[in-house]
Amino acid sequence: MTKLLAHARQHSVGYVALFVSLAGTSYAAVKIPTGSVGNPQLKNHAITPIKLDPNTIAGYMRDWVQINAQGQIVASRPAARLITWETTGAGPGGLIGWSQPIPAACFALATTTTQGGVLSYASAQLASAGAKNDAGTYVLLSAPARAVNVAIMCPQP
Repeated sequence: MTKLLAHARQHSVGYVALFVSLAGTSYAAVKIPTGSVGNPQLKNHAITPIKLDPNTIAGYMRDWVQINAQGQIVASRPAARLITWETTGAGPGGLIGWSQPIPAACFALATTTTQGGVLSYASAQLASAGAKNDAGTYVLLSAPARAVNVAIMCPQP
C-alpha cells in the first residue's frame, strides 16, 4: 500500500493533467454537434497577413510522387513519369521525371515502407536542376519491391 501511495504522490501532477485533458476532449466530443464549426464560426481577421507572409514561411513542397511496390505511380503533383524503375535487383529504384524544371535551390526527400518487420530506407537526389526541360530525381531503395514517397522541397523565393 505504501508503494501505491508513494507512486500517487510522485505522479499527482501528471494524473491531474491527464484528467483535465481527457475531461476537456470528452466534453467537446459530447457537447459540440458534428459539422458545427465551419466558415461562419471563423472570426474575421483571425488569420492575419503576417501569418501568410512568404518571409515567415521557410519553404514549400514543390512536387511529390507516390510509387507503389510494383513500381507504378499512384499519385503525383504535378504529373510525374517514371523514366526508368527497377523493382528487383541489387539497386532497386530509378529515375522519376517532371516536365517542369526544378530550381537548383531545391532538394529531394524520400521515404519508404516497412514490410514484415524488415526496415528499409530510400534516398533521393535531384538528377538535374535549373532551366532544363526534363527535370528528374534519382531514387535509390535499400530493399526491392517497396512503396516510396518522394517530395521536392524548395525554399521560398
